[in-house]
Order: sequence, then C-alpha cells, then structure tokens
Amino acid sequence: MNSRRAMFLVLCLCLLSVGAFADSVTGQFTIGTGGTVASQGSVTFTLVGGNIDASLTITNGANILGFGFNSLTANLPESNFSPTQPDNPDGWSDFFGSQPSGFFCSSCGTTETWTIDGSYSSVYDVLNGGSQSSVDFFLLDSNGQQWGANPSSPTTPEPASLLLLGTGVLGVLGSIRRKLM
Repeated sequence: MNSRRAMFLVLCLCLLSVGAFADSVTGQFTIGTGGTVASQGSVTFTLVGGNIDASLTITNGANILGFGFNSLTANLPESNFSPTQPDNPDGWSDFFGSQPSGFFCSSCGTTETWTIDGSYSSVYDVLNGGSQSSVDFFLLDSNGQQWGANPSSPTTPEPASLLLLGTGVLGVLGSIRRKLM
C-alpha cells in the first residue's frame, strides 16, 4: 500500500513539472508611431495540443481593425474567430507594409480570440520573424493608430532546477520509507 502512495506522489510531481513547461507568449502594445506609451492592450499566444490559441484585447477605447505578427510563414491557417469573423483572415496591408500573418476586421470589437491551426511544438515555431521589424506584433485600431508589441520571455525551469527538485523528491520518499519500515 505504501509503494502505491509513493508512486502516486511521484506521478503527481511529474505531472506538475510537465505543466511548468507550458509554452505561452504575451505582448503588451506599448509602442506607437511616437515612441513608447502606456499599454494599449495585449496579445497572448498559448500552445494547446499542437494548435496555438490566441487572445487579443485593446484597451484604448478603440476597436480592433487589424492584427499582424512577424512570421516567416505567410498565410497561416487561422480559424475559430470569436466573437467576430474577420473580413480577411489572411492578413492586411497598410503604410507599414504587408502583414501576411494576422487578420483584418472592419467590425471587430475590443477583444478577439482565434486559433492558429497546425502541429506546432512551440509558440516560437510561429513567432519566428527574426529581424523583419523592430516589433513582433502589430495592432491597427479604429482610430487609425498603429501599435506594436514585443513578447515577454516565457519562464521555463532550467534542467538543473528540475534535477534539484527530483533529488529532493527522492530524499523525501526515502525518508518516508525509512520511517514506515
């Protein structure tokens, strides 16, 4: 019976450590044509079963008109737009150039969620635009303003941290075993 408890404890800790590697990227729209400003909204990309779920919010009182992001892959398959299906889910163009990854929406509100379909192993498989621009995400609002954002670095435990956690778990299990025998 005690070995079952120990195995259950180890399994729970393993599942918790896998959750620590969740691949999610968030960017705040703080860069405008006039320089750095207070946040105008945010975008978050999260890896879910090979697909990437995206969530976009604008907070400056305007509506979302266009959204784009740096990617070496043009015209990514995007679906499940909510609450509004965009006019052009294959990107948009403006005076900054073509934004082939993203969408254009004449009637979106202040939030939009969607899915980038595929079989990705990391959000960075999509957000790999490199030096195409000084920002990674572009937002065009209904006031004609364009904003940029750079992603925050995801926090991923280093292998040494996981090794330390694993040896600690083994020590606790050994201590419990000794006390029960």
